[in-house]
Amino acid sequence: MKTTSSRAARAAIAALLLCAVFGTARAEQLYEPAATADEQAAARALAERRQAMIDDCEQNDGIDCGREVDTELRAEALQSGRRVIHLARPAR
Repeated sequence: MKTTSSRAARAAIAALLLCAVFGTARAEQLYEPAATADEQAAARALAERRQAMIDDCEQNDGIDCGREVDTELRAEALQSGRRVIHLARPAR
């Protein structure tokens, strides 16, 4: 009987955590300002440049090209004074 209540408690905790995660993600979406056409074009150009850099890295037998390119792009953004977008990473 203790096992059943323990499983139910774990399931309830898991459900609450999922609700919290999705609620937070939804709240972030609601409070982000809509991107202008110029911002969308800049984001698209950056994404295309990033992919081209990754492709070039892979052709030259690079290792962990995604991380290398992201580091390089972040460094460029910091040097030019632009905003740096930090991607959410899972806890280690």
